[in-house]
Amino acid sequence: MIIHDDNVLVDVRLNDVFHYGLTLRGIEELLGKYKDHNNEMKAKEMIGIPNCYAYFSEDNENNEFVCKIYKTSLGMDRWIMLMKDEFEGYALYENPESHEYELAWYHGKLDEPLSSAEEEKIRTCYNPYK
Repeated sequence: MIIHDDNVLVDVRLNDVFHYGLTLRGIEELLGKYKDHNNEMKAKEMIGIPNCYAYFSEDNENNEFVCKIYKTSLGMDRWIMLMKDEFEGYALYENPESHEYELAWYHGKLDEPLSSAEEEKIRTCYNPYK
């Protein structure tokens, strides 16, 4: 599942300060500095952003996602991750073709993307499209 910037808003709590109704670009602007401070990361390494949590604005149950930085296996790309648990969450990245920010459902135990139907069967974290 790919979520485009204009389809979702996210609330972020960073150091006990709430930032409400952020677009995906807004999350990148708020947390992007953490990617720059972690230049020594290894491929597929994920590290937490201290005292940082995200919540989808429309989620009445306020499911909490821990904010992390993930270094991709290829190149120097680092993504902001909104993780439900150790394995599942959402990856925030800039689409290299459109230069728009997108969220993609992420599962750390998968080696390749799934079809939407297959993904729906195993996704357990909050889905902003339901």
